Amino acid sequence: MILSHEIPQDSKLYFGRSARVKRDFESLVSEILYQNNYEEILTPTFSYLQYQRNMQSREFVRISNPFNHQITLRSDSTIDTIRLLAPHLKENNTKKKWFYIQPIFTYPTKEIHQIGVENLEECDILPFIQMSLKILEKIKIKPFLQLSNVKIPEICAREFGLSLEVFEKIDVGAIQNANSFLAELLEVQDKTFLKALLTKAPKALQEELERLLELAQNIEYENMILAPLFYSPMSYYKGMFFRFFLENQTMILGGDYELLEQRACGFGIYTDCMILHLMKEEK
Repeated sequence: MILSHEIPQDSKLYFGRSARVKRDFESLVSEILYQNNYEEILTPTFSYLQYQRNMQSREFVRISNPFNHQITLRSDSTIDTIRLLAPHLKENNTKKKWFYIQPIFTYPTKEIHQIGVENLEECDILPFIQMSLKILEKIKIKPFLQLSNVKIPEICAREFGLSLEVFEKIDVGAIQNANSFLAELLEVQDKTFLKALLTKAPKALQEELERLLELAQNIEYENMILAPLFYSPMSYYKGMFFRFFLENQTMILGGDYELLEQRACGFGIYTDCMILHLMKEEK
């Protein structure tokens, strides 16, 4: 028996105070983005499966259209945004800085509200981190900031004969046993430790470790952690990336990525997580 007040597992319901907090938060973020010359885009809720497959590992919510083509509920707004804008990017009047406020859906009934920001003009993530810090300062939340570089675990896998799965699963034992330098790199959490370790770094890793250190040195934030061997959960990230997290929940995730031969930078704000913490702060 299904009770009238029940909703499917992992679906979202906002009402009363929580709906107001959500709307105010979205308005705050959109105002900051407009001030930084971003324009809003709303992508279709439905997408052809062929455009999503092989670009991500999420489970799709699928249906069929009248011609029996496989269609999914939107499961990644970044993919759809780049796909829909790509044919127009060579036109001089096409904006290259966009944001969206919309949910994604994954199988079976999971609904994730997001604010996403995509910049197709440059691949420097520092402005995105600074923008994120400005938003967090406005709402008075201080999560941890983690900085990583996808290329470091990729090079380590190649140089030390490990699979990327070892880094995806953070298999500490396998990483420590592979090489003494990797065991030390696994312990890095701050700029001082990484700087000291650079003198021991294999030549193949030197440049990417220096890029990570340079990014960290340009950020003043007390709750910052360096994680050189952390591998991105999003397969399209190709370089530097960051995440803000609190109580094991990711609040903001962003980085340098490539989709459909288009290089770009962007970040996503996980609105549901933000609202949860804002509601806690009110109590």
